[in-house]
Amino acid sequence: MKHRLLHEIIPVTTSHGCGTKRVLLAKEDTQTNLTQIAVTGLKQGERSEMHVHPTMEEVFLIRKGAVKICMETEETVCHADECICIAAGERHALEALTDAEILTIGCATE
Repeated sequence: MKHRLLHEIIPVTTSHGCGTKRVLLAKEDTQTNLTQIAVTGLKQGERSEMHVHPTMEEVFLIRKGAVKICMETEETVCHADECICIAAGERHALEALTDAEILTIGCATE
């Protein structure tokens, strides 16, 4: 059993260089295809560059605030309690429209 308290996890900079994350569960903590479960914090105006994860699907549950998700051909704004799934291979970027907190779940597809 793994038991962690979110407030005790030290935030680290995300791999995209914007915002911070507190990793609740990492790939090495499980025997599943899960790559990570983390709570990501973004300050208003922070954004990631357009990028792609060829072999990982991402799910974002917006816990607080509002974020804009940009895809190749569309944009959508998500607010607290909304969830969005980005398929493996889909280019995407995120921008915090307000201070935001996102529960991020990554799962390997291969």
